[in-house]
Amino acid sequence: MAKLLQWSLQLGKYGGVIYCCTHFVTEYIVDFTWCTGPSMLPTVEDDSVLLTEHVSTRLLCKVNRGDVVVFKSPLNPDCFLCKRVVALEFDHMPDETSWRFTRMRQYVPRGHVWVEGDNRRNSMDSRCFGPIPVGLIRGRAIYKVWPFSSVGLLPER
Repeated sequence: MAKLLQWSLQLGKYGGVIYCCTHFVTEYIVDFTWCTGPSMLPTVEDDSVLLTEHVSTRLLCKVNRGDVVVFKSPLNPDCFLCKRVVALEFDHMPDETSWRFTRMRQYVPRGHVWVEGDNRRNSMDSRCFGPIPVGLIRGRAIYKVWPFSSVGLLPER
């Protein structure tokens, strides 16, 4: 009985260590994101799985124009969206979208980015909800892992 208890405690200890390490890796280094919907066509197909890295966006706070990012939706905090960064803080907002905001918001505010889907005709993005805070960005998509027919690095636009 004592051996069984000792074995159970060791198993629990190793299980806890494995859980903590897995949580750390998926929260701060890399994880997989499932993307649905047509907003990023043709770059990301519907029902694709992407490898996203968190080091540059969460630890280094570095986002570049052209990056495909996964972020918490400003309209629904339970939902994550996948879009391309079009403008960084202090950049001029794209011309066709400036009319939706007051004159004071013609530039992307400090600590925000402007994101748009690659399929602009069918995308809910910054043109609908405005610039997003950098703090909502979870990670930067770097690699397609599913479907197998399109495995590889995400193409730049």
